[in-house]
Amino acid sequence: MRKFWIIAFWILSIGLLSGCGSSASAAEVTPTVEHQLNFTDMSHIAASERPAVPFKAPVFHQPNARPVLPSRLVIPAIKADMPVVELGWSKKKDASGAIFSEWDVAEYAAGWHKNSALPGQPGNIVLSGHNNIKGAVFRELDQLKRGDEIQLYAGGRIYLYRVDEVLIVPEKYVSEQRRKENARYIQPTPDDRLTLVSCWPRNDNTHRIIVIARPANLASAQ
Repeated sequence: MRKFWIIAFWILSIGLLSGCGSSASAAEVTPTVEHQLNFTDMSHIAASERPAVPFKAPVFHQPNARPVLPSRLVIPAIKADMPVVELGWSKKKDASGAIFSEWDVAEYAAGWHKNSALPGQPGNIVLSGHNNIKGAVFRELDQLKRGDEIQLYAGGRIYLYRVDEVLIVPEKYVSEQRRKENARYIQPTPDDRLTLVSCWPRNDNTHRIIVIARPANLASAQ
């Protein structure tokens, strides 16, 4: 079963970043494992300073807690509060008859990618959401700044994360190699993190915004 999820992940990684609702064939999405990301052209989003939002009685991240599906996502700094639903994928055919896999789309909710980590597990928890349609739950991600809190609810617990990086990466009119590099942000990681992904900017889908948050007890003190 674990092997199946790893294979499925590699096939679908680029499907997420290939466009909000667009698809990619399995033949196009086999990343080069040895390739290292080049971060020099990633653009950090600089948001205006804002007062800290009080956080009431969190249950801090506990790595040994039993993993369960996330059910709610709260981002106080941008006043976002939304349900989280499980996302899978569907097999479809393009005009030429080629079969490809395409992520299902969460409407009015954040979508947890079912081949990513669960709260309470080590690894990369991946959530995606729309920025300009069907609830636009991730519309304000570009307003986040380093240190902002993210609360992920699961199994009666609140897992507290803090934003570490906010990145903008080009997705339209770029090479397949670049898209593969972009997709590495949603692949499994040895470290514990929460990754939020959406299209950007609000009036177009030419780029992807990627927010990387880390458990509060592991987040950088900078």
